[in-house]
Amino acid sequence: MKSPCIALIGLLALSQGVRAEEGQPATALQPIPSDRYPEVTCMTSNPAVCVDVLQLAADTRDQLEPLLRLGRTWRFPVHIHIVTPDDPLAGKVHSESASVIATGQTMEITAVLPSTDLDAREFIQRQFVTALLWEKFFASTQTFDTHTRLDVVPLWLTEGLREWLNDDVEHQRENIVKRATATHRAPTLYEVLHWQQLSNDRLMGLWQCAFSYYLVNSLLRTSTQRDDFQQWLTATSGPNPASAKLLFPTEMGWQRELVDATQRSNDIVYSWDETVVLLATAETITIPPDKGKAITDTHICTFDSVTTFPRDDKLIAVLKQKIFDLTNLELRAHLSWRPIIALYRFGLTALVDNKTPDVAQKFIVQARQQSTAEMAYHQKILDYVNWFEVTKDYASASTHFRTYFSTAQEMEQVQADPKHPNPIRANLLQIESQL
Repeated sequence: MKSPCIALIGLLALSQGVRAEEGQPATALQPIPSDRYPEVTCMTSNPAVCVDVLQLAADTRDQLEPLLRLGRTWRFPVHIHIVTPDDPLAGKVHSESASVIATGQTMEITAVLPSTDLDAREFIQRQFVTALLWEKFFASTQTFDTHTRLDVVPLWLTEGLREWLNDDVEHQRENIVKRATATHRAPTLYEVLHWQQLSNDRLMGLWQCAFSYYLVNSLLRTSTQRDDFQQWLTATSGPNPASAKLLFPTEMGWQRELVDATQRSNDIVYSWDETVVLLATAETITIPPDKGKAITDTHICTFDSVTTFPRDDKLIAVLKQKIFDLTNLELRAHLSWRPIIALYRFGLTALVDNKTPDVAQKFIVQARQQSTAEMAYHQKILDYVNWFEVTKDYASASTHFRTYFSTAQEMEQVQADPKHPNPIRANLLQIESQL
């Protein structure tokens, strides 16, 4: 992740082209302007990519224009240069970079990135959101120079709006906020409001984006809140800037918002881990005792064994309720688990419809096999991500993860040492030896 606090230094050497190794002129690429907003251009050897980039600019403005109450004219130019392997700059551009050039009555953003950048869309959209926020915050400013303070646009607003524009299918934001709130490690409102730049540390950057999103989303959730946000934005970007505290008067209000937001996230979709827990709970089928029988006559089975129980009215009633529960879970489950839950539902439906036990068992066995495969696949992904984070040697490696991994290794070494003076460890070793 790169800092959105872009310095006022130019990329003139890049934008004007470079010389080939033997002193011959490099093949010049021509920037393609947007049909709707000529101030936005894209330059790359792949015209189809430019179409997507210029469409992203138009979509970003269409979404933010009514919220920020902007005009129809794109005031601050944005130039995107995507470097492909056949580009003359291919040997010089290996990571994202962006700069701002003050040209008297305007400022221009020039952003350069390699075509292999996995975060290309996020990086490019960040430039568009930044330019649109400048239109709001610099509405009354007519001239710009190297002393123009770009940090008047807060980081939480830039990143929060950018995240707000995009769907988060995997709901990483919810997972980050939930975990931090549950462990009492969520940042204070003061911290979020005073973030100056987006961290190059991958995990810290995701952390900042998640909480920036929740702050912005909290201000835009209802029409009344959105009106208050727009009034605050007008006051903040005016001659006498107001404070964000007008929207969040107390720290307690922010913490309450985090708790409420994590609960609201369950109304959208469950995470992978949450789905596993809920499916495990749903797999237990409780068959109540006959009327007049003791509670000890209650029968408990699972999807795997339910086909062996007598198919009577009592079982049918329980299965119908279980099918209803599975349907609700399927609608809100993680995408990877939905087809598996559907197979379980098909199996129970086959029993209710008086199909042969073999038909029901076929669906349930298939669901169990896919479930096992999904668990194994997910573990491989986790193992690979862990391995990649630890072994990949690059400048923006996650220091948080390295610290965690180092600590985990030390703990494993201590736990493996039978002579370690930890009394809990000693007791466990003693119990293990007896067993």
